[in-house]
Amino acid sequence: MFRRNLNIYIALENIRSLFNIGAVFRTCSFFGFTHVILVGYSGKTKNTKNKTILNKEILKSSLGSEKDLQITFLETANDLVKFCKENGLNLISIEQGLTSIELTEFIELNKSKKKSILGEGKGAVLVFGNEVSGVSDIVLKHSKATLEIPRLGKHNSLNITTACGIVLYELSRI
Repeated sequence: MFRRNLNIYIALENIRSLFNIGAVFRTCSFFGFTHVILVGYSGKTKNTKNKTILNKEILKSSLGSEKDLQITFLETANDLVKFCKENGLNLISIEQGLTSIELTEFIELNKSKKKSILGEGKGAVLVFGNEVSGVSDIVLKHSKATLEIPRLGKHNSLNITTACGIVLYELSRI
């Protein structure tokens, strides 16, 4: 049985593919995560009144799941950092790096309550970065932790939708 009482936001930073954004929306809805933050140019456009709105192309792959989500639009990585500070949320980046913690280790630490970054403050924001350049340096600098999915094969990257599915599945089991 999955517990869905963790206050976790999913942030997509400068994601180019509208199809991927829609698929991430479906993944979030499927696993019971209801808060999504679109940072930078991720999935947004302006309406005739110059208001930021969701790009309609996303609807082709989200298949209605956007209705299950609270979607927040932020212009920059600095805005994301500010949003987290103002709301008492920990930033957690999903990125490969020298200081990254393996996702499986992070999950076990949080399950055992030996160390719970998710439980500190009012919750957490998990940041998935651009398909080519990853999570921005600004976000990485302010992240409480950086998590990576353990790689078993030769290729060193996953599509954001696949990565998000793996991370959200693991988190839904805490």
